[in-house]
Amino acid sequence: MNIRNLLTVSSLCLFISACGTKYITEPPTPVSSPPPLSGEQSAPAEPKPLRPSIEPTATQPPPLPTPSLPAAVSLRDQAKVATAANDYSRAIGLLERALRISPDDPQTFYDLANNHLAMDQPQEALQLARRGLALNPTYAQRQALQKLATRSQALL
Repeated sequence: MNIRNLLTVSSLCLFISACGTKYITEPPTPVSSPPPLSGEQSAPAEPKPLRPSIEPTATQPPPLPTPSLPAAVSLRDQAKVATAANDYSRAIGLLERALRISPDDPQTFYDLANNHLAMDQPQEALQLARRGLALNPTYAQRQALQKLATRSQALL
């Protein structure tokens, strides 16, 4: 085997061992030491410390937002039309149905809280905004929900 092949094989072995291979954590097998020379006392050998195993970090990325179901999106769209027509009670009814279909949708909570605020119900709007904030909203949804919660809090 020539030098080039030897270097390729050894660098490949080094790469494979560096890619997440765990070290052995079992205790080493005892090796018998040579007999002491005459007149010398043998000192007990200290065990070598084991190399720690390399574990990946325990941090996990935040979960992705849950996509809305099509039926909930349709109800939300109908509620937008009702909101534009100042029919807030109809919009609230549609949005509550959308929440029963897709209960983890921060956008529906925002729309529902916004309609409650338009009907001069800041306490309900604040509660809904807080529930929406607890559902892993996107950055834009989080900003909008926080603004809505601040406006609702100011009206209490």
